[in-house]
Amino acid sequence: MPAIAVVDDRKTDRDTIAKVIMSTLKALKQDDQWTVVADAPPPKQRDVIQWMDEHDAAVLLTDWRLNEGSKDNRAVNYEADALIAEIRKKRPTFPIFVITGFASEASKNLQDVEEVFDRSEFTKQIRTLLPRILRSGGRRHVEQRRLLAELDTLSRKVANGKATKQERLQLESLQGHFQSEAPLITQLDSILSELEAAADRADALQRKVAAKVKR
Repeated sequence: MPAIAVVDDRKTDRDTIAKVIMSTLKALKQDDQWTVVADAPPPKQRDVIQWMDEHDAAVLLTDWRLNEGSKDNRAVNYEADALIAEIRKKRPTFPIFVITGFASEASKNLQDVEEVFDRSEFTKQIRTLLPRILRSGGRRHVEQRRLLAELDTLSRKVANGKATKQERLQLESLQGHFQSEAPLITQLDSILSELEAAADRADALQRKVAAKVKR
């Protein structure tokens, strides 16, 4: 089930947003199609992609000032600008919305997001705003499923030794998209060749042993 991901350094705020979204999903009869995951910002902004993938996030709602508080009491040492930039490196079209108490200022500084919501107005206008968020997330979810299906098809072709050079390059690109930490699947064809060669050597050795036994 696709998720609406909420990132905020203040637990009370993110829990409130998550509850409001969940109750609205229920009112809109969408709670069987969407879920909500809320968390503090990852310690390092580069970890956000992995976190989103783990939760099947199709859309992100993030606070802008993720490092509010005194210098010794900050959740992270970056703001949403850095988080957004990190996502855009891998997911240029991923839908990102910002919820903040500084909407006017954020709108001037954030050009690469779908929309900036005023925190004080978000809960009041949730019945109007959520459908827009769901439409963006829905388009993303469909695209994600298509890419996963393509990844599966290409992986099977490579594993069976039937992939073309272009298809192996496409697979590498998709693996980069999903930040696969496993060895490249495109290496499987060479691994399979090595195993087949080892099996041939084992068969040859077995035949030699059998011949000597007969003597």
